[in-house]
Amino acid sequence: MYKFSALIVMFLFSVTLFANVVNEFNDPSAYSRAMGGAIYAFWSGAQSIAYNPAGLTNENEEVFFSHVEHFLGVVRNEFLSGSFEIGNLYVGGAAQYTYPVDEFRYDQYKITGTGAYKVGNSSFGINLNTWAGSDIQNGFSMDLGTIMKYDDFNFAFVVKNLFSSITWSSTPIDSQNYDPEFIISGAYFNPRFILSSYANISSGEIGIGADLPLNPLFSILGGYRITLAQEISKEVSVGMKISYYNFDLDIAYVFKESLQFGDTISPFYVSITYNFLGGK
Repeated sequence: MYKFSALIVMFLFSVTLFANVVNEFNDPSAYSRAMGGAIYAFWSGAQSIAYNPAGLTNENEEVFFSHVEHFLGVVRNEFLSGSFEIGNLYVGGAAQYTYPVDEFRYDQYKITGTGAYKVGNSSFGINLNTWAGSDIQNGFSMDLGTIMKYDDFNFAFVVKNLFSSITWSSTPIDSQNYDPEFIISGAYFNPRFILSSYANISSGEIGIGADLPLNPLFSILGGYRITLAQEISKEVSVGMKISYYNFDLDIAYVFKESLQFGDTISPFYVSITYNFLGGK
């Protein structure tokens, strides 16, 4: 087991050096997509790096990997992240890679370093993001997040894309800045189900999700998301979660209403989490 864990850690750091992603693929978790994107208020470990860095503090040391098929498999996205604990401090990193599978010459990379700190029933986190790729010379942004627990409820507040600046290869002299995004989220935890929701105040995106455990090994997931800013763009998602020993396997399929610029057609998601410390 220790040799297997060491191999995973070595693989994580080697891939991190060459990882990449495109801006549209900021929702890589199959669990999140099956839940309508509403996991900002979850302590979800390594996968939280893509959503709320405060969610890194779930008292697990783990590796998370996801594979996404977009545009009916024409564009693919890989996401790999990991985390470890030092007392109340949690440190993690993530790498994303987006690339086509046909004749187009295109790829984009994103590397993230994350730190989070837990105090009682609250946690706080920060992401530092860098970009590169065939059409990006360099880029930088920062994400901040917090999660607060009150009885059976979690509440979260996230600010994404702070101080963002990207220099595109087509305009190497000028860098382009992007406005920050402000996200609020809440979740209710019950032994028989989990309900969650979020609202991106900046983009007008709203999502809700439900997790229905049938037994300790298997859960059914469902979600709904709407984006008011894109002429009422809607999507319905379904999925499942399988837990076995130290592994979690999440699968999601998203039904989109229509194809718009920057959107995808019914993407398919698969995510795997390996927890070094045992079950969650």
